[in-house]
Amino acid sequence: MALINVEASRPAPMWAVVRLLAHSRKPVTLDSARALLSPPTLTAGDKDPTAMFDKAIKTLRELGLIRVQETTGELGLVGPAVPLDGNDWNAFAAALRTAVLAPERNVGLGDNEEQRGSRDLTRALAWFLSLDPMDPPVAWEQAQKLRQDALTAKAGPAIVNAERWQPFGDWAPALGLAARPLIPGGGVSPLTPDCSPAVKYVMQSLWEPGQQIKAVEAVRSVREHLPVLPGGEYSRSLEIDNPGDRVAGAALSFALLHGNDEGWLRLDLDSDASLVLQVSDPEQPSSPRLVSDITMLEAQRV
Repeated sequence: MALINVEASRPAPMWAVVRLLAHSRKPVTLDSARALLSPPTLTAGDKDPTAMFDKAIKTLRELGLIRVQETTGELGLVGPAVPLDGNDWNAFAAALRTAVLAPERNVGLGDNEEQRGSRDLTRALAWFLSLDPMDPPVAWEQAQKLRQDALTAKAGPAIVNAERWQPFGDWAPALGLAARPLIPGGGVSPLTPDCSPAVKYVMQSLWEPGQQIKAVEAVRSVREHLPVLPGGEYSRSLEIDNPGDRVAGAALSFALLHGNDEGWLRLDLDSDASLVLQVSDPEQPSSPRLVSDITMLEAQRV
């Protein structure tokens, strides 16, 4: 099942199911969860009052985040969802990213146009993160032009049509890989390829406060965890321009500068360093900022 499609759930209803299971002190059956999350008072007048719930269950199962016990009908968290406590949206987003970007759901990503698993969403994310966050936010009018020939021809268009753009507008921010304007307009809000939340979560999961990491090594590790970033495995398989090991690229540069400004990391330059990372800095557009080391300053909030 394609994820950015009308048959799949959006992330918010999935979060509701996960919170219920994480907070429950006793087993929850499928029927009980449906009654709690789709009560008649909430769904009155809907043609299919449990459609949203059913899609959430189906998508969570296909992503390997919940299981339904065949004999009892009881629901349970599995895989990356097991540690979730139902209080931390960022942890849920990380579990979703792990499931969406899992290799088994992205086989043959650049070899054909197949939409099963996470392929449609992964392709869209890889394309979108190749754009510059400093450019104006992207609505469908701009997206349908920017997506042209963005991926290897075998993979097809990054986003098939306007109907797929709408759920992408929910998925990408939920995964911490895009942002909406602070003051949204009418209809589907445009998006910016701001991957700061995902990059922050990954880096704070990998390294402790006070730890100093070589900048080139840090970028390599972040790309391994977020392979849709330019230079990451999925991005390369789709033949998106690879900035190289020593260049952060626009989206990752934006996230690193954001972290430096927020104070949860510090970008350092040792003048004697033999290996440096080039970071695109809008304050010095004529030349990249050089970074030799990244120092972590804050722990992940729980």
